[in-house]
Amino acid sequence: MKLTTLYLTSIALLPSLIAAVAIPDVSPRDGALSKRGGEVVYLADCTRTDVSSGSSYPASYGAWYADVDNSLSGNVRPDDLSNEYRDWSNGGTYLRWEGSEQDVHWKDSDVVVQTHIDTDAQSRDFAAWAGWAQRTSDGKTFNCYKDNYRQLFYWAPPVPDGTNNSIYCWSIYWCV
Repeated sequence: MKLTTLYLTSIALLPSLIAAVAIPDVSPRDGALSKRGGEVVYLADCTRTDVSSGSSYPASYGAWYADVDNSLSGNVRPDDLSNEYRDWSNGGTYLRWEGSEQDVHWKDSDVVVQTHIDTDAQSRDFAAWAGWAQRTSDGKTFNCYKDNYRQLFYWAPPVPDGTNNSIYCWSIYWCV
């Protein structure tokens, strides 16, 4: 009799334990991300500024950090930065992450990440699930969450593309 009660109690708690594991470890709304460890891909909007003339233009990037803890200060450069992307159908503005697949390429590592961000993701709360992404080289799937436009990094020249344009980026989504 006691064994049956113990067995039923443990089965009843199983869904709670599974749900607890499935929820990402994030801080309260409008707070900084909590430390979780592990790799992270950020979908970022950025401003490129020519440090000589002061002229600037919008661009979007994927920023990869081998350890998410290194991305939380807003100052650390990513371990790898994707190619630059602009939405030329909309006058060369930021890439629209929502509603259609985007293939983001990292030329240094020859990695491609395909993003699938929901059309209405921008209307969701901070840290809400926004969609998913998949690295094509190994098939790894990432869950993506809405970020709060916090500063991700600032990169003064020299920059990876060899231009005289600094890169200032803020996070739109993070994918783990």
